[in-house]
Amino acid sequence: MKRLIAAAILLVFVVSVYLIGTNNVKRVYTKAEVLLSECDNTFANKENASKNVKELEDYWGKSEKLLSVFSNHSRIDEIELAIHLLNVHSKTKDATMYYEYSGRVKTLLHQLKEDTVPSVHSIL
Repeated sequence: MKRLIAAAILLVFVVSVYLIGTNNVKRVYTKAEVLLSECDNTFANKENASKNVKELEDYWGKSEKLLSVFSNHSRIDEIELAIHLLNVHSKTKDATMYYEYSGRVKTLLHQLKEDTVPSVHSIL
């Protein structure tokens, strides 16, 4: 009986941690997507988008510590690098490279969010 209680407590703990992690990743994804959209709108209007990209970079820097607990470190570092390069290209006004890295950041963020959703593929 004692083992069943301990197993139940452990199960509740694991499920709770998983749900907290999933909600955290979704929250970060949603906020980063909104910030990236603002960056794209600013860049499309021929305004200085580097301020908005810097805000996205700062937000990602704050969020990545907690995300590292729930996600692959290399994926988080890859997103950080793509955001940094997006910042560089927003300052050079090179539209082709800016939109390439903007799309890359969107794709990487989407992959990060999808990796946290339970599926047969992610479980196996």
